[in-house]
Parts: sequence; C-alpha cells; structure tokens
Amino acid sequence: DHDAAMDAFSAFINDQSLNQRQISFVLKIINHVEQNGYMDSVTELMKPPFDKPLSFTKLFNPQTREEIIKVINRIKENAIEVA
Repeated sequence: DHDAAMDAFSAFINDQSLNQRQISFVLKIINHVEQNGYMDSVTELMKPPFDKPLSFTKLFNPQTREEIIKVINRIKENAIEVA
C-alpha cells in the first residue's frame, strides 16, 4: 500500500538534511515495498536497482543506514507475521 509505505519512510522523506540522491534512493525502497509487500533482505540494497548511481553505503552515514534498515525490517516483520 502506497500510503503505508510512505508513512513508514516519512521521517526520511521529510528529513531536511537529506539530499536529492538520498531521497531518490528512499523512494526506490518505497517503490520496491509497494510492489513486493516488503524487502526480503537488506542485502537487496546492495543490488540493482539500488546500487546505481551510488551505493547505499556511500549515500548514507552509518546512523541513517541503521535507521533505514530498522524500518525495512519492521515492514517485513509486519508483513510476514502470522495473524
């Protein structure tokens, strides 16, 4: 769901300190989540289409990377949790 994905990453989208490349990267993650329901593994962030034009590790500082990974993992946990 678009709104749920946007809401999950809203802190990053609204973060005034992120540059356009970083926001574009977050939008790629959102698009992936919308199409697939969740990201199976954060290692996908090192593969296409996420590796161009800059890699995840080069785009974000360690703290921001950790926060993004937490959101990705929380979405996955919610998606696969047995009701």
